Amino acid sequence: MRVLVTGATGFAGTWLVRELEHAGHEVTAAPPSAELDIADREAVRALVSATAPDAIAHLASASSGADTNADPARAVRSMIGGTLAVTEAIASVERSPALLLVSSAEVYGNPGPSPIGEGAAVAPRSTYGFLKAAQESVAVAASHATGVRVAIVRPFNHAGPGQRPRAVVAALAARVAAVRAGESREVIVGNMDVDRDLGDVRDVAVAYRLVLESLIAGGIGSPPAVLNVASGRTVRLRHVLEELCEIAGVSPEIRVDPSLVRSDDPPRIVGDPTALRSLTGWEPRIPLSQTLADVLAAPTDA
Repeated sequence: MRVLVTGATGFAGTWLVRELEHAGHEVTAAPPSAELDIADREAVRALVSATAPDAIAHLASASSGADTNADPARAVRSMIGGTLAVTEAIASVERSPALLLVSSAEVYGNPGPSPIGEGAAVAPRSTYGFLKAAQESVAVAASHATGVRVAIVRPFNHAGPGQRPRAVVAALAARVAAVRAGESREVIVGNMDVDRDLGDVRDVAVAYRLVLESLIAGGIGSPPAVLNVASGRTVRLRHVLEELCEIAGVSPEIRVDPSLVRSDDPPRIVGDPTALRSLTGWEPRIPLSQTLADVLAAPTDA
């Protein structure tokens, strides 16, 4: 299949391009944001028309709450304006491609400690979560209006090589690496006593590929399918830090920075991946120990 990937130079987008190519699919990586304004409707329409994809994997977005809060206007333009541009481009071509929209588990807000299924209320508590929910609404509205096949995936926390240190695992790894290099004697942390559903970005890329293949095969997409991408189990962040230190062979002082502690941080977040597994047979395969070793070994961008 031919797949156009927006956000192809981002963290998950980079791994998705590799996964699709490894599986033998023809991939077009959309230009980075410095070259293509994803909210430019004419430019996006021209790109879709020229590449004639069977499916579009739409990952172009602010990548985190930190990015969203740093520049809300840019986040709104890329996430809402970009999704509008992509869905309008899909409707404008003669052979409409299917759409995979990458949303986020942050649309659920804080639903409690039980595994979160796709039927849980969409009740975001952050600007990033609200914008992701709005992206979903744009895609669903386009599906109802034009009949385009749509799948929405809601990934939970994931880590892996190449992730920026704004993400918690990458941030911890960078601080542990600094201790190993003799640049610091301590690791500064926030609340380490929370449990999170933490997967590997390479497993997440496999999940996205399988959903794309199901979209093309006609197995899902009309009405839009919503699928969690989650491991279904949790790990305590304190354990993540301890394992990073063990891999690095260091025993630093651990210092809590109150500014990094969120008073409203849910104690446990875990997703229910049953629907994704039933549809595609997907199972996460990369153990946490390998994820952490690979993150620690890989250089990160600020």
